[in-house]
Amino acid sequence: MKLLSVVHFFVATTAVQAQSLLNATARYPQLSNFTELLSTFPDLAAGLLTNISTGPSRQTILVPSNDAFDSYQRQRGASVSSLSSSDVGNILNYHTLQGALSSSDIQQPNGLVSETALRNSTYARRENATDAGDSLPQVVYISSTETATGRKIKARQISALSSVDVRSGQGNEIELEQTPGNWSGGVFFVVNGFLTLPVNQTDTMTSANLTSFARGLVRTDVADGTNAAKGLTCVCPNNQAFEAISNGNGNLTDGPGSLLATLTRHGLTGSYYSTNFTDGDMIQSQNGYPILVTRRNGSIFLNDARLVGSNYIANSGSVHALDRIMGFLNTTTNETTPANASIYSDTANIPTPPPTPLVATSSSGVIPTSNATGNQVVPSATETGDSGPAASETGAADSGSTDGTSAASSSRGLLTGAVVVGTAFMIGILAL
Repeated sequence: MKLLSVVHFFVATTAVQAQSLLNATARYPQLSNFTELLSTFPDLAAGLLTNISTGPSRQTILVPSNDAFDSYQRQRGASVSSLSSSDVGNILNYHTLQGALSSSDIQQPNGLVSETALRNSTYARRENATDAGDSLPQVVYISSTETATGRKIKARQISALSSVDVRSGQGNEIELEQTPGNWSGGVFFVVNGFLTLPVNQTDTMTSANLTSFARGLVRTDVADGTNAAKGLTCVCPNNQAFEAISNGNGNLTDGPGSLLATLTRHGLTGSYYSTNFTDGDMIQSQNGYPILVTRRNGSIFLNDARLVGSNYIANSGSVHALDRIMGFLNTTTNETTPANASIYSDTANIPTPPPTPLVATSSSGVIPTSNATGNQVVPSATETGDSGPAASETGAADSGSTDGTSAASSSRGLLTGAVVVGTAFMIGILAL
């Protein structure tokens, strides 16, 4: 009897693993719209319709439920199946994650950034992966949080028992069921909505209500250059903090006290997500100012500014929200001079960036590690210690000859994206 049980288990397991995604999802009535979509666009979904043998290129598919299809039609006034073949292809690619993620993968304490199959340059401009100009795939941010009714998992943003959420373009979130289904090419998770395809930096800022920073880019004539950049992260002070120094600032582009210099000081070259901000990292802004990353009491600080919104996925990278304008770090004492209205009242008080380019003290991205299921994931940064950035009214960054504006003014936009100093960003196939 025991031998027969083992044989039965083996046959049943083999049958499950031999299923195409179409056959696997057809077992669930609440996924009938998705299976119909695959059948409507067989050329786009060829690999999902057939039995793919298991191997290193396994995938995780986020499968929208029928409710997700209904919601999409109510919001857009058109069904998903009415879209063009290219639009449906981009949507399916964005719902295809690299690696077969497990339930434990999607519940990492500090979240997970996962690379997708979306490479269309309209939506994925994170950086060039090779000299041949191949673009890196777009990503989603997955977070797990405790709610009043259980654990909830989202794809993008952190919510409040536990759920899992997935955050996509413009910071939009959908919820993900935590138990995966199996198909021959990997696994699938049911989601209650469609991921939003990423847009440019300024539209992402507007969606995140970081409108003052976006207006500043327009006022200094660098919005187009910012949106044209590849591999860019903007850490934007919230509206109240930014307006405190920008509204009365008639100096748009001249010197380190200018509005342009302040904007560029909040631009980072490369795609930084919250999972990449590691305690103790020293990174630099696009115009050369040093930034110390500190994790304290569950929060992330960049110098003295705390992240109050994170992982708004843009087509060229990401956008984060800060509770204030970043202060000026003295790398000798690690003290920060607050960037308040008084220091901007006399530009002579504003430090210039160090004359020597900063060498990163540790990787701001992380080389991925393979887990037991063979997928590549970005480990969450570990919180260490309770110490945070020290604020000082007198501490100043090392002075130098750089005026803090050349990084952006020459291209009339925040510095074009490039490989982050001393780092290799990778997730799944991830190269962040």
